[in-house]
Amino acid sequence: MTFEQLNDVIAVVENETFLEAAECRNISQSTLSKKIMKLERELDITLFDRSRRKASLTEAGSVFYQEALRLTECYAGMLSKLEPYRKNKKQKLCIGTLPILTQYDLTARLKSFTETYPQIDFSFEEAEEAELLVGLRQKKYDYIIARENLFSKLGCVSYPFTEDELVAILPENHRLAGGPFVRLSDLAGERFIFMNSYTSVYQLCIQLLNEAGIMLEIIRTGRVESIISGVAVGEGVSLLAKSNFRIFQADKVKVLPLDPPQTISVVLAKLAGTTETEAMRNFAEYICEN
Repeated sequence: MTFEQLNDVIAVVENETFLEAAECRNISQSTLSKKIMKLERELDITLFDRSRRKASLTEAGSVFYQEALRLTECYAGMLSKLEPYRKNKKQKLCIGTLPILTQYDLTARLKSFTETYPQIDFSFEEAEEAELLVGLRQKKYDYIIARENLFSKLGCVSYPFTEDELVAILPENHRLAGGPFVRLSDLAGERFIFMNSYTSVYQLCIQLLNEAGIMLEIIRTGRVESIISGVAVGEGVSLLAKSNFRIFQADKVKVLPLDPPQTISVVLAKLAGTTETEAMRNFAEYICEN
């Protein structure tokens, strides 16, 4: 049994389904299921009741889950206690971020941070949401930079440093294009093109439109540039973060605010309970104040 297997079980419990847990672990659902079944054979117990739609723990599984949490916390605590013995080494700091550096003017801020704190061995990686969550859970990243609603199912401490807003994207000749704003209820009967289903923006759009009672007809999902081109030719309408239009041209489409406005907070986040190093404190203070 390994800590990777412990984290597999924890991910299934916290995400409630094998599909969502697999996305969080950045593996296929079938791979995750096989790994869990292999662990069950090794332990000679059944961890999950598979007769239900959601991943439900058996009585033995509940005991295993609590012990898995305790063991992973003990492991993290051990690493924390060893940290003072590494002080002679250069402090390391790894940040995971969505590919949003340009639209939120982060490139210059990150460069300035490295110049201000040369004693920190600083690195960052751009990745999509699922990979970021896996990296945060596995302590690959000290912090991740993402939109706040990404963390709804993961215990995190977050520090907001900028805000965005959700806007409606319409063909320039659309019936609503001449107005000052768009209400979600105005979009009833429309065909939608959304960002990929694993993104936090997609999940936010689905939540808001469901709450507005809109029957959704999603014709496809894709990346921002593909969505804009599809809207431009009248394929459908969309909802996107306004900051995208700092870097993507919006020819033949109309970008309108929503009424009421829908704010998207962009945050710096770490796992709750994570020991905060001096390098982490320096980074959080610098990014959130500059």
